[in-house]
Amino acid sequence: MNVKLRVLSAGVLFFMGGQTLLAQAKQDTIPKKETKIDEVVVVGYRAVSKKTAVVSTAQIKEETINGRPNSNLMNVVQGQLAGVNISTGTGQPGAKPTVIIRGVGTFNGNTDPLYVIDGFPTNSDSFRSLNPNDVESMEVLKDASATAQYGNRGSNGVIVIKTKQGRYGDRTTFNYRSQIGVSMLQDARYNLANARELLTLENRYGAGVGAGMTQEAIDNYQTNTNWLDVFFRPSFLQSHDFSVTTGAKNINSYTNVGYLQQDGILENSGMKRFTVRNTINGKTNDNKFKYTFGTAIGFTRNDQIGSLGTGGVNQNMIIGAYQGAPHLSPSMYQNSQQLFNLYETEGTLLLTPLFLMDKMKTFYTGLDEMRLDVTSELSYQILPSLTARMRANAQLITQNGLTWQHPISFNSFLFQSGTEAVGTETIAESRQFYFNNLWQLEYSKSFGDHTINAAGAFEFNNAMLKSSTFTQRGLNPLTWVPGAGTGYVTDTSNDDFNVPTVGAGQSRLNMFSFFGNIDYDYNKKYGIVANIRRDASSRFSEDQRWGTFWSVGGRWNVDEESFMDNVKWVNSFKIRGSYGVTGNQRIVDGTVWAGLSPQLYLDTFSIGNNVYNGLMGMGINLGFADLRWETTKQWNIGTDFELFNRRLRGQFDVYDRRTVDLYDDWPQSPISGTYSIRQNTPIDLRNNGYELSLAYDIIKNDNLTFTLRGNGSINNQRVYDLPNGILQEGEQPRVLTSNGSLYQAPYFYHYLGVNPANGNLLFEDINGNPTENPTLADLRPGKYNSLPKYQGGFGFDLDYKGLYLSTTFTYVAGLYRYDYDLAGFYDPTQLGQFNVSKDLLNAWTPTNTNTNIPSLTASNYAAQDLSDRFLMDGSYVRLRNIQLGYNIPKSLLNGTFVRELRVTLQAENLATWTKWQGYDAESNRGADQGQYPSPKTFTLGFDVKF
Repeated sequence: MNVKLRVLSAGVLFFMGGQTLLAQAKQDTIPKKETKIDEVVVVGYRAVSKKTAVVSTAQIKEETINGRPNSNLMNVVQGQLAGVNISTGTGQPGAKPTVIIRGVGTFNGNTDPLYVIDGFPTNSDSFRSLNPNDVESMEVLKDASATAQYGNRGSNGVIVIKTKQGRYGDRTTFNYRSQIGVSMLQDARYNLANARELLTLENRYGAGVGAGMTQEAIDNYQTNTNWLDVFFRPSFLQSHDFSVTTGAKNINSYTNVGYLQQDGILENSGMKRFTVRNTINGKTNDNKFKYTFGTAIGFTRNDQIGSLGTGGVNQNMIIGAYQGAPHLSPSMYQNSQQLFNLYETEGTLLLTPLFLMDKMKTFYTGLDEMRLDVTSELSYQILPSLTARMRANAQLITQNGLTWQHPISFNSFLFQSGTEAVGTETIAESRQFYFNNLWQLEYSKSFGDHTINAAGAFEFNNAMLKSSTFTQRGLNPLTWVPGAGTGYVTDTSNDDFNVPTVGAGQSRLNMFSFFGNIDYDYNKKYGIVANIRRDASSRFSEDQRWGTFWSVGGRWNVDEESFMDNVKWVNSFKIRGSYGVTGNQRIVDGTVWAGLSPQLYLDTFSIGNNVYNGLMGMGINLGFADLRWETTKQWNIGTDFELFNRRLRGQFDVYDRRTVDLYDDWPQSPISGTYSIRQNTPIDLRNNGYELSLAYDIIKNDNLTFTLRGNGSINNQRVYDLPNGILQEGEQPRVLTSNGSLYQAPYFYHYLGVNPANGNLLFEDINGNPTENPTLADLRPGKYNSLPKYQGGFGFDLDYKGLYLSTTFTYVAGLYRYDYDLAGFYDPTQLGQFNVSKDLLNAWTPTNTNTNIPSLTASNYAAQDLSDRFLMDGSYVRLRNIQLGYNIPKSLLNGTFVRELRVTLQAENLATWTKWQGYDAESNRGADQGQYPSPKTFTLGFDVKF
């Protein structure tokens, strides 16, 4: 937007991304002059003014990003970018969220967008080592005109991150930012039974402790354990950042040192991070030669909780917290040997929370990560209209993982299997190296009302991985020290258990690219942009290695037309459109290394022992020789507008994405030795939808600003060209994909309720009639799958004389997910071993027939496994963030070394409105059971500049 910025001889007004800082020494009594400044957006490999941009973008500035209590940058911007669905699915510190832009464009390939940090293409796998407080802005590129510039990695969208830098001619500034806070478990609505209610249910069912108790004994029972308090805890958070920004005529710099400690709400989980970032910019007096050199070091220690989402009652600590029987006391646990003896005596899963209490004390898994980034850029203006540019960027990531199970532990005794030595330790190490090199020539020339910008470039990307693992079975508790390599029990002829298991691997990926683009502008009224890129990836064979990707886009700045001169209420109105083709070479979902070793276009062979009659044998893994790029074709039409003296600002887009040559596991004849091969298929996956972002200044004067803002998107997904017209996958649950429908929609019997005659479960057959015994012919697809059709966010910003209040709500709607935690609480066979819902007290009996809870002994419980009884509406509205802050008046700071002081109170995930009954409505999975919930977080922050 064009922003009028008045230059005052008595002060300076500085504008950056919608935030205004006013420093004025005297009253305004001097004539003023006005200068127009165009807001800048990053488009591909260069920055352009927002007015002349052709692309569809969404931008977040540092004011939104900095100071939020999230260890991962992407968690900060949830609900603030139209068409960008961000979901964490876990409250574990350091976890990577799922980011999906304009719907999923692949079945089995990777859906991550490309991340570009200060011109360096990277990925989201190592975001735990990036400090969000170092980020100045984030730009999300969504349409083909922008993403096609990145060709081979642009099909899932591009997120461009710019870190903070100094400014020429600026004074030296010191900034200290600190936060302290606490996190706690969110509330659930599972309506779990207390001890006496559970004993009553066990008595009715005839299982467990309550089976032989009288009602009087149950009524007088005193133990009532809340196992959530045993496994979960209020957790502590603190962060500290100290930065120095300097500026001179020809050089500037930015340096920041940061520390974050974020404990998890689940015992034994948490993260600590230490970061240092430095960026130096320089230029010559004639401005012809410019350079940038940056370094960033990040060290992260992440204590992790494993085995989540599984049914391992001796492994998943969430099961102990959620399902532990309240009539069981934690005091029954004394030590590992005592617990094992108790289990051998009683042999019951009722002791599950005690198993997991022992695991908390005797098991550890953690990851240490060191990340080093080096970025550099040199440019030289050869001619007034011709500039040469070179970028060389490198990243080194070393990871050291340690997992151990103490030799004196319940699980070690449980799986002793006759060996004398028990306990295991696994040490895993990896080294990842990424290198990016860009050579570019840029041409820029104006001829009267005509402006041409053109560029041609060559880019090389290299990624290498080396990894090794070592697992020792058999630890001596007297001499073993975790991670030190001591106390390992040696293998003997009488005990073959203690042989170490070792492994090693390496992968390499090379990508070559030639690309060019041209941008033509006529008098800032009309513009055309074209891009073409030729990419090669070593993921494919030489015959299929190269792909060509391109885009073309145009804009019309309607407000520049003469017929708009008298339309005073329109400040800016632009119509734009684009069409283009991008590629995806991430054949397998997962990290960047997935699908590289072995290469999926090759037939690979392996040798195994004791395969055939006790002899060695050979296994074969068939590849697909013609494996090639998965291609996305996209068109976009949109508009940007600013109305009513720029009090109303917004953006609207309509898009259509079509993915062809889709990666899928294609069925093969079993005679070939395999049932399927990952290959390109004729399946056609389409996403189309609408996006809208709005902001309106309800009040805007010298003392008070009150702004409402919101964004929303609708994404429609459909699948076409399935060879057999229909694809069923999975057993329980089962999903269906058919031509013209959603990808992997739930496929189920519709649950009707309880048969009042006998207490059995009732389902709807294909003709709409109730039945107790549904068949496969009665299965039907759901209206939604596990990806939201609607998503967005809204909130307001209020600023009154330095006191500000800001809120951000996020929402998703139009999705189904299975709640298997709820299914467990409604399962009467859990009685005697685990806790259940107190709703089972209202189960059908011959004297209680008007109920929606089936009989505890219903004969057809198995049919619900393919039903929608526990398929829940996953929609929610969440108060994601609320901030209350105060900028201390400068008059109170006069005479001190402090220039600015800000105090902020904020809360994350404060309230959620949803039909989901669990501890966290947010998830990136189609089914949830025993998962780590996201916490509520409250923080107090200080921001001091001096």
